[in-house]
Amino acid sequence: MSKYVRRRGVTLTNQGSRKLNQAKSEAEIEQNQRYTLESLSKKIGLTPNTLSKIFTCSSGVDKRTLKCCFDAFNLSLLADDYLYLKSEQDNQVQINPIPPAENYSFLEPVCNSPFDMLRDRNNAAQIKKMVQPQDDLQPRLPTAPGGQMPLYSVFYIDRPIIESLCYEGIQEPGTLLNIRAHKQMGKTSLMSRILYYARSLDYQTVSLNLQLADAEILQNLERFLKWFCARVSKELEFPYSPSHEQIADFWDNSLGSKSIATDYFNDIILANLDRPLVIAIDELNQLFAYPDIAREFLQLLRTWSEQAKAGVAESNAWQKLRLVTVHSTEIIMPPSINPSLLNTGLVINLPEFTPAQVQDLARRYEQEMTEQQIQQLITILGGHPYRLQLAFYYLHQQTITLEELLENSQSATSLYAEHLKQQWWNLQRYDELLPIFTEIVNNPKPIEIKVSLGYKLQNMGLIHLESDRACLSCELFRPFFMGVLN
Repeated sequence: MSKYVRRRGVTLTNQGSRKLNQAKSEAEIEQNQRYTLESLSKKIGLTPNTLSKIFTCSSGVDKRTLKCCFDAFNLSLLADDYLYLKSEQDNQVQINPIPPAENYSFLEPVCNSPFDMLRDRNNAAQIKKMVQPQDDLQPRLPTAPGGQMPLYSVFYIDRPIIESLCYEGIQEPGTLLNIRAHKQMGKTSLMSRILYYARSLDYQTVSLNLQLADAEILQNLERFLKWFCARVSKELEFPYSPSHEQIADFWDNSLGSKSIATDYFNDIILANLDRPLVIAIDELNQLFAYPDIAREFLQLLRTWSEQAKAGVAESNAWQKLRLVTVHSTEIIMPPSINPSLLNTGLVINLPEFTPAQVQDLARRYEQEMTEQQIQQLITILGGHPYRLQLAFYYLHQQTITLEELLENSQSATSLYAEHLKQQWWNLQRYDELLPIFTEIVNNPKPIEIKVSLGYKLQNMGLIHLESDRACLSCELFRPFFMGVLN
């Protein structure tokens, strides 16, 4: 056997990711079709699993593999488009193999306006069992953006590669999907679509939001796991669902909370299910304020995921379980929590919108914009879904003109007053970030930055980081932060 081993440590930088996704989106518009992992696999000659690593930037690949992907879209792979991961980082993330799907596609009919007709989502074989509610078939005028987007909102912009990964992933026993991004990037909206797709497969689903757990529950492992088990039981609405008193009786402190919770899931929940169960946990970051509890719970989820992959299917109730976690990256994870605990399974980092996706959103709001105007808008607002949705909403309401928006005028800033205050509130919690962020705000060109600080600011959505150089993620931030910081 050859001793030569290929180095699988290359991943895309932000610049490379934007470049590749923009080329893919332009090709989709030109050919009037959406690429799936399978169609990309046929086009490029790489496996769906390898492509998922490239597009989600969640694991390293061979440099020649990355070049092959770029060549397929007539792109040149430049030194600034990729970087080498350290070996320990490269091995932290594992992606479950994605089996080839059976002839699914994301072809969408071209419509002049979302107010004339809604997109037909049923032409995707992946979601062919999903039936639209009758009262959702009629077009609706836009409502103010914010929070989870309705399942059939015409203003929801698909991320086909990511959605394909998630829909395929939850069909695998023991899957653990980790969805992450800063606030208002569409995490919960994606989660709701994963759950809806799971229900179309006749799976049981449970959605838990950790914001519903009181602080005294979150800071005690036994109380938290009791709460978790009780909420899952209640959401499943079993006719034989145990009461809180019965759950309390089930608890035997001599075995330890994690062991008891495991027995409870095995003996009470999974043993009484005749179909797969998807549990989605939103706002996982609520636990980060309690590092010891967070560490124990994340270890437990990983153990459950691994148990599903062991043993024979017929005798392994854990194979029914699939897990989805969602957390906001503004909340910096305490150093006492091993990062690998959040890098287990399939990691989904939600990217910003590409210019093609922004153009698509503009059309849905009946806004005619040139490519140059789209680029200007992205410079002002970034590719952030909420900021863009809000801009097009106010343009449609004629609250502001496109010229005022593109000038980054005071009128534009005032529309984002609450959003900007939220960014400032997030930043103030981390004193060590204020000096370097002030430098970035005061410099119109990228500046050199300590990478560890850069990652934190990037996870908060405040900067774009290329190697060790950082710049503001959008020009909307500059006048506001110059005022509050200086």
